[in-house]
Amino acid sequence: MLPGIDDGCQNLDETFQCIEQLKAAGYIGSILTPHMWIGQYPKNTPENVQRWARDLREQLRLAKIGYHLWVGGELRLCKKVIKWCQKHGVPTVAESNCVLVDFWEQSWPRFADKAFDWLIEEGYQPILAHPERIQFNDKLEANLKQVQARGVMLQGNLRCMTGEEGFFPDKLVRQLLEEKRYALLALDAHGPYDLQGRLDGIKFVEDEFGADVVKQMLETAPRELLIESPKPPPDRSNDEAKPAGQV
Repeated sequence: MLPGIDDGCQNLDETFQCIEQLKAAGYIGSILTPHMWIGQYPKNTPENVQRWARDLREQLRLAKIGYHLWVGGELRLCKKVIKWCQKHGVPTVAESNCVLVDFWEQSWPRFADKAFDWLIEEGYQPILAHPERIQFNDKLEANLKQVQARGVMLQGNLRCMTGEEGFFPDKLVRQLLEEKRYALLALDAHGPYDLQGRLDGIKFVEDEFGADVVKQMLETAPRELLIESPKPPPDRSNDEAKPAGQV
C-alpha cells in the first residue's frame, strides 16, 4: 500500500483507491508489508519503511481519510538475509515479535531453515507467507510440517481461494485450512485492480469453512499475535555483526 516502492500501489491515488475499497469492505486499518528483498528492492529497509509510513499517515490526515496504518514488511529469505537483518534490523509486524517472510525457490532452500532457526533463537516469531503458492510439489508438505514443528507459523493468501493463483495453490490452501494449519489469513493486497478478487476470497472461506474460521483467521488471531505477543527483541542492527554461518 505504500506508494511507489515495490510491486504494490504505484502512486498515492492507487493507495487511496485501495483504502476506499477496504473501508467499504469493513476494514479500519492495514498492516503495511512491503517487500524487503535484497536483490530487487534494496532501499526497502525497516528504517525507510517507517519513514514512508509516517509520510503516508500525514497524507491521509491532509486528505481527511480516517484509516489506521501499522508497519511491517515481507522479508524475502535468501543466503544473505541474516547479515542483512543484522545490519538493518528485523522488520517486525506492528511492533510485535512477528516477522513475515517468504521465498520462491524451486526446491526447499537450506538458507530458509537457517533463517528460521536464527529468527527463533533471537526471540522472533517467523510467519511464512502464502506457503500454498510455493512453486514446487516435491516434499513441500513434509517441509511445511517440519518447520511448523520448530515454531514457524503459516499465513494463507485469500486470493488463492478464488482460483486466480492456479490449480495447485487453489488445492493446497483448502487442504491447509481443512487441517487447521494456518495461523492467519491475509489479503496480501498489491493494488486496487486485483483487490476485489482478494476480498472475494473471504466469502469463499466463509462458504466452505464457516464464519467462525473467518473471524478467527482475520480478527482474533491477528489481534492475539500482534497485541498480546511479546515485543520485538532489542534492535542490535548497529552492533557489530555476529557470525551467522554461510546463510
